[in-house]
Amino acid sequence: MSSAKPDKNRIEQAKRDGHLTVPLMISVRPGRDEEVEQALTRLGATVESRDRRIGYLRAEMPVDRVEDANLISGVSKVDVDEPLGNKLPEP
Repeated sequence: MSSAKPDKNRIEQAKRDGHLTVPLMISVRPGRDEEVEQALTRLGATVESRDRRIGYLRAEMPVDRVEDANLISGVSKVDVDEPLGNKLPEP
């Protein structure tokens, strides 16, 4: 499995469990922070924290758009972060 792919099993489990979003830790190439953050926002993510010194963003990403995060120019790695939240309310 490529280091740029999030754990597919965890993403599929999140979908089965009814999660709307998953938390991601995204490694950003030097100098690409703003560009990556804007691209994530366009995909519906909410960037919750950033550390430009080490090139990381933490974002809450719609579960069905996680694969798209890997396609953003300037992203070097995407990992699913714990814990998973934002389940659909029980009927």
